[in-house]
Amino acid sequence: MEFLINLFFIAFFLNLFYELVHSVLYTTCLTAPLKRYVYLILKASLFDGVVICLIYFFGYLLFPSYYIVFYITASLLFAYFWEVYSLKAGKWDYAKTMPIILGVGITPLMQLSVTGYISICILKYFFV
Repeated sequence: MEFLINLFFIAFFLNLFYELVHSVLYTTCLTAPLKRYVYLILKASLFDGVVICLIYFFGYLLFPSYYIVFYITASLLFAYFWEVYSLKAGKWDYAKTMPIILGVGITPLMQLSVTGYISICILKYFFV
């Protein structure tokens, strides 16, 4: 349990940084007032931290020897379908500068797998 709590905090702060950096690729963030922008960034970072922990937990539980492969695959699939859903639901809009692949932005597609993997590596290297 302590591992997951630590993973969440590392993932949250790493995703907070990631969200801030790639927020310029969303018209939703570019046009939002500061208070709304901060809310969106914090909400997204919390969501990402929780999703990373859940995917890691189930991957480690179901495939202890291959949890990293499971994590990367599951996080890419989750990110893709979450982006498709969110774009159709109007949760956010991409700026013209967002690079697109398979109908979704590259940076949000890669975010969970990259930040989650780095979070797991940080946790294992420094805390385990």
